[in-house]
Amino acid sequence: MGDIVRIEDPEAIDETRVGRKFAALARASRLGIAVPEAVAVGTRAHASWRSSGAWPEGLKEEVLAAAERLGWDAGLAVRSSAVKEDLAGCSFAGQYRSFLQVSTPEELFRRVEDCWDSAASETVRAYLAALAVEGAEAEAPLLAVVLQRMVPAAWSGVAFSRDPRAPQRSEALWIEAVAGTAESLVSGLAIPWRVRIARRPGARPEADAGSARRMPPALPWKAVAGLLLTLEQRLGENGLDIEWAVDRDGILWLLQLRPITAAAAVPEDLPPPGIWTRRLAEDLWGDRIEPFFADVLLRHAPRFDLSRILTRLGIPPVRPSLAVIAGYLYLNAGALSRMAAQLPRRWRPAELEGLLPPGARPEATPAPPFPRRGELLLRLLALPFREPQCLPGICLRRAARTVAALGERIAESLRLPGGTAAERLAALAFDLETLARIQENNQWPYFHAAALLAALREAAARRGLPGEDVLRLIGRKADNVTIRIEAWFRETAARIRSRPELAHRFASAPAGSDLRRILPPDLDRELERFLAAWGARARHRSLLVPRWAEAPEEVLRILQALVRNPAPARSAGGGEVLAPPLLLRWLSRRVTRFLDLREELRFLLDRALYRIRIDLLALGRLLGAGEEIFYLRLEEIEALALGALALPEALSRAGRRKRRFATAPDPSPFWIDGRPHHELTTAHRILRGIGASPGTATGRAVLVTDPADPSVRRGDILVARHTDPGWTPVFSIAGGVVTEEGGLLNHCAIVARELGIPTVVGVRGAMRLVPQGSRITVDGSSGTILIPPE
Repeated sequence: MGDIVRIEDPEAIDETRVGRKFAALARASRLGIAVPEAVAVGTRAHASWRSSGAWPEGLKEEVLAAAERLGWDAGLAVRSSAVKEDLAGCSFAGQYRSFLQVSTPEELFRRVEDCWDSAASETVRAYLAALAVEGAEAEAPLLAVVLQRMVPAAWSGVAFSRDPRAPQRSEALWIEAVAGTAESLVSGLAIPWRVRIARRPGARPEADAGSARRMPPALPWKAVAGLLLTLEQRLGENGLDIEWAVDRDGILWLLQLRPITAAAAVPEDLPPPGIWTRRLAEDLWGDRIEPFFADVLLRHAPRFDLSRILTRLGIPPVRPSLAVIAGYLYLNAGALSRMAAQLPRRWRPAELEGLLPPGARPEATPAPPFPRRGELLLRLLALPFREPQCLPGICLRRAARTVAALGERIAESLRLPGGTAAERLAALAFDLETLARIQENNQWPYFHAAALLAALREAAARRGLPGEDVLRLIGRKADNVTIRIEAWFRETAARIRSRPELAHRFASAPAGSDLRRILPPDLDRELERFLAAWGARARHRSLLVPRWAEAPEEVLRILQALVRNPAPARSAGGGEVLAPPLLLRWLSRRVTRFLDLREELRFLLDRALYRIRIDLLALGRLLGAGEEIFYLRLEEIEALALGALALPEALSRAGRRKRRFATAPDPSPFWIDGRPHHELTTAHRILRGIGASPGTATGRAVLVTDPADPSVRRGDILVARHTDPGWTPVFSIAGGVVTEEGGLLNHCAIVARELGIPTVVGVRGAMRLVPQGSRITVDGSSGTILIPPE
C-alpha cells in the first residue's frame, strides 16, 4: 500500500491514515458535494520523516506524479491534515502550516516538509499544553499532507451553522465572504461581508449587526446556506465550520470543514440574536423582571408592542419585539430602526440616535421611495377609522371609561374563589388577562405623550425657549395618583410634627421599632385608609417585593424620614416661566394630561401586579413550592398543579434560575448578537446624562437602593439605579436625584418635574462613579453632575 491516498480511495476516510481534515473532505465528497480534486500524503510518510529526516524511497516521485495529475495551471493548495486537528474542543486553527498557490516541484517538496515540521513546533506544543490535551508532553502528533487543486475563486469565505461565538445558538447560519481567495479572510487581513440567515423557510440574509457594508447582490448566500445545512444534516454534526469558494463559472466548492470549536461558557438563558437596546425599555420597565413575569411579559408583547398598528400602516413588525436579558427588559433595535426607515429623513426623530448603537442607526438608510411615501400617507389618513385612539382628543375622552372599566375588573378579581389550586389558577389567568388589557390600553397614551413632548421641544427650540422652561411647563398643574400619594405623605408627616410629643417619639424610634404602636388611633385609621386605597404600591414593581399593604412598616419608615427631615416648600415645576405662545401652552397642557393618564394607568398596573403576586403566593402554598414559584414559568406552574411536573424537578428548575437571577450583572446599554456592549465611561469628574427636571442642587450624595433608607437626610442628592412610584415620598426631602437609567418620560422624571427637584437620569455607571457621601452638584437643565476633586 503506497503513501499517496486519493480522495475516492477507501482509505481516504481513515483519520489515522490521512488525518481529520482530508477524511472530512472525503466523507463530504461521498455525499455528492463538490470538493476540489485532492490527494493525501499519508501519516506513515510523516512518521518516516520524523525518525530519519529523509523522504521514504520513491515518495517524491509519487508526489510529483500526483501533482501533475492535479495540474499546475491554477497552483496547488498544500495543507496539513493532522490526526489531532479539527476536534470539537480544539480546532488547532493556524497551528499547523498550510500554503496556497504552490506552482513548482521544488516549492512543493519544500512545503510538504514545512507541514511535517510544523507538527513538532513549539507553537503546537504550547497550544496542546494550554488546552490540557491528553499527550501534550508526548511525541508530536502525526499528520498527513493534502495536495488540492486550487479553485480560481471569484468569491470565497467561511460559514458557520451556528453562532461561532456561542455554539449553543442554533437559530441562524453565519456566512462571511471576500472577493478572490479566502486566505486574507482566515488570516485576519481582510474585512469580510458578513450575514446572518435565520433557520426558517424563506429567510433572507441580514447584514451582521457590526457591519455597515452593503451586501453584494452577486454573492451566493442561498447556495452556501444550503451546502451548510446539507452537511450538518447528512454528517450528523451539531455545528460546522466550512471554507468555501465559488469559481468563475459559478460552481460552489467545499474546501474545508470542521466542527465549531466550543466557545466560552454562555448563560443558559441565551440573549436573542440581533441588536437589543435598553434605552426606552428602561422607561417602560426599569425594574428587574423575575422569570415568571419575564415569561408573561413576552407572551403579552404582541398586544402592546405597536405591532398591530405597524401592520395597519403597512410596516412589517419585527419579531420578537422585546427580550428579557439577565432580568432586564430590552427592545429590538431592528424594529425601531425599521420604523424610522419608513419615514422621510427630516421626519425621523433625532432622539432615535441615542436609542441605538452606531451600527443600527438609520441615518444612512435612504428615504422610502415616493410611491411608498404615498402609500404610508394614505394609510395614516385611514388609521383613525380603525384606531380612533390615534387621535389625542379621542384617546383622552375614552381614557376615563377605560380606567373605570379596568378598575372594576380588578375589583371583580377580589371576589373570585381561590381555595384550591384549580380555582387559584383560574384567578391567576383572570388577573393576567387584566394585566394584558392594561398594557394594551397604554399603547396610545404612551405614544401621544412621547410624540407631543417631542413636538413641544421642537416648537420651543424654534421660538428660542430654553429647554429648562419646557420641562417646567410640563411639570405645572399635574394631577395624578402619584402626586396625591406624595401629598398624603407630606400632610401626614406634618400632622405628626404638629404634635410635639408624638413627633419626638416617632422620629427618635430606633431602627426595627414597631412604629405603628406609636401612632394614635386617628392616625392609625388614616394609615388603614391609605393602605386600602394605595397599598398595591411598593418600592419596586418586581413581584418578589412585598407591597405596602403587606409591609406597612415601609410606609411608616418613609413617614419617619419625613418627620425627621421636613420637606422644603417648593413650587411645582421648579420656577416661573414667562408666558409662552399659545401653541406651546396648548402642547404643554396636552403633554401634562397624557403624563397624568400614564400615571393612572401605571397605578392600575400596580393593582393588577399585586393581585398576581397574591395568586402566586397562594399557589406556592397550595403546591408546596413556596416563594420559589416566582422562578417558574406559567406552563410549569400549570403542569405542577396538574401533576405533570414533579415538585422536586420544579424546585430544581426554580433554584437554578434563582441563583442566576441573584448573580446577574448590571444592565448593558446594548446587546449585539448575544454579547453585551458597554459604553465608555469618562474618567473626568463630570458625568453626563439626560436633564429631566431643571434647576441646580448641591448636596451630599447618598447611594440608595431602598427609599426608606434611614441615612437619607433633607437636601441629600439621591443616587439610584432607577426609581419607582414607591420612591415618590422620599423625593420630598431630596435636594436632587440622579439615576443610572430612565428618560424624559419615566416616572422619576415626571414626578421630579412636578415637585421641582433638579434631576438627571440615564447617567451610566452613576452608582459606581459617584463616591458615597461626596458633595456633588446636579444640574437638571444641562444634564450634568459635577464631582469635585477628592
